[in-house]
Amino acid sequence: MTACGVWPTTRGLAAVLIDSAGRARPFSVADTDEARWGLCQRIAAVGADLVLDEALLEGDRIACIALRAGVQVWVVGPPVVQALRYAAGIVRRGARPSAALLGRLPAVPWLRSLLRRLEPPDDERQTSLL
Repeated sequence: MTACGVWPTTRGLAAVLIDSAGRARPFSVADTDEARWGLCQRIAAVGADLVLDEALLEGDRIACIALRAGVQVWVVGPPVVQALRYAAGIVRRGARPSAALLGRLPAVPWLRSLLRRLEPPDDERQTSLL
């Protein structure tokens, strides 16, 4: 399974794309909607999912942009993320190891069960018939 983990930085986002063979490809994403759209287009082109910390949902638009681009978004709760970062020994390291950790979660069956799929919001232009 191919997935991309993202983690906030002072200048935007750190993103790490993990392919099905486990190879990591890091990206830096500027703090603009255009840069986020470009990342989401790249993720969609390779058929990857986006994985992010639930804390990032409130402070960043990456999840909304990814859903508009047709990318499946997975969210993991902060207690799980902090526990995994502590266990991996990356609590005091930069954003890329944390993004890579998130990108690897869907490939591990028992960790995947801890992820919550983010559903796209209903289109406000449609009227419910039932």
